[in-house]
Amino acid sequence: MNKNPYSKLQPKTREPYTEVYLIRHAHPNYRLQKKLGDALMPLSAIGKKQAKTISKHFRKTELDVVYTSKLARAQETAVALAKKLPIIVDERLNEIDWKDWRRVKYFRTSEERRKQHLKDYNKLDKQLNRTQAEMRRVLTDIFRQNKGKKIALVCHGNIIKSVLTSIINADVIGFLSLEIYQASVSKLVIDRDAYVKVAYINDVNHLPETPLEDLFLTLTD
Repeated sequence: MNKNPYSKLQPKTREPYTEVYLIRHAHPNYRLQKKLGDALMPLSAIGKKQAKTISKHFRKTELDVVYTSKLARAQETAVALAKKLPIIVDERLNEIDWKDWRRVKYFRTSEERRKQHLKDYNKLDKQLNRTQAEMRRVLTDIFRQNKGKKIALVCHGNIIKSVLTSIINADVIGFLSLEIYQASVSKLVIDRDAYVKVAYINDVNHLPETPLEDLFLTLTD
């Protein structure tokens, strides 16, 4: 019988395992953004339906605690999900105002040429490094307070991208190449000693309709 060739390289993982679900808020009512401001913008009619389907999706998961940002669209999504569960508002989960968006070519382009074609690569990568370091601190704090539990973090696209790219050690090109859909779920599994795995990204199978894809919209607005 063939042995797993990676068995000698793999660290021994130990229970309890902590499950972290990164949930991007449901679709907001952008028509009210100018009137109420970004922080107070509520969910749209579509977003409210999405929030209900997220809640149904987690019925069998038995979450222990729900964290959310201070922004209304995240809190409204969290309330629909949590029901009687405790909700912890953590302002460190507030959306990151990333103002510099670029198209990044992938095919027939070396890593070095991709960097050269991205204006201010070094500046932007340092900015992302600081954000990723902060997200590692946030995730570490939440992990230490909830070892062995199932945790939902209801937050925002750039926050989730920063967490994921901090784990897989991706640079700003990786950050700009990743899209997180509204009302999507991404999952992390962390063992007792803080070994972490990304289980999946951008699960939208629970939604009744295909989510609105942001994709290149931020590059054309």
